[in-house]
Amino acid sequence: MFHHDIMHSIIQERTRDLRAEAKAARDAGRARRARAYWAERATWTSRGVRRPGRPRAAAAGR
Repeated sequence: MFHHDIMHSIIQERTRDLRAEAKAARDAGRARRARAYWAERATWTSRGVRRPGRPRAAAAGR
């Protein structure tokens, strides 16, 4: 029983570390995509490009 408890503890610790590493990787990817999106969006406003969707007449009637 003693061996089982030790191995269980080691496995839990390893799992916790792997999950933390995976979460950090996901967060880093999300941050990278967000930075790319906002950098691209900044170029939209500086060039005066409108988002596609509604025609100008409909937007002016708001």
